[in-house]
Amino acid sequence: MTYITKLLYIALMILFISCGVSKKSGNKDIPKNEDCDFINFTNKQYIDLESDYYTIDSLFIRNDCLNIWVSYSGGCGNSEFKLFYNDLLMNSMPPKANLLLQLNDDDNCRAIVQQKLYFNLSFFSEYTTNGGIVLQMAGTDASVIYSY
Repeated sequence: MTYITKLLYIALMILFISCGVSKKSGNKDIPKNEDCDFINFTNKQYIDLESDYYTIDSLFIRNDCLNIWVSYSGGCGNSEFKLFYNDLLMNSMPPKANLLLQLNDDDNCRAIVQQKLYFNLSFFSEYTTNGGIVLQMAGTDASVIYSY
């Protein structure tokens, strides 16, 4: 083998190994159900709950946790997300529940911040059979079916 061929071979091996490591470490970021935040119950109308602006980048369920990946502007102060449920189910098959994600952002910075949020879905476990339950994020088109 020539020197350039050996160098190219080594570079490809490093690239292959580093890609394999990043794939494995990505799954460790998703916690188990007991490590997820709880959903807050509210008897208020969602319109009465104020929230700062955010966008939902991704929404999925893994390990009985609702995974919400969001983006918002901030980066130099405190911010807090809460997920609310108001105990109203839409009478459909499968049933639908609206959830409201609220952001309280005490920060005037304008950098784009991306954050991963995890919420425990044990409250909805009784609906996971017979077609599951659709969890719709209020004010967005984002939804996911929670079923077994």
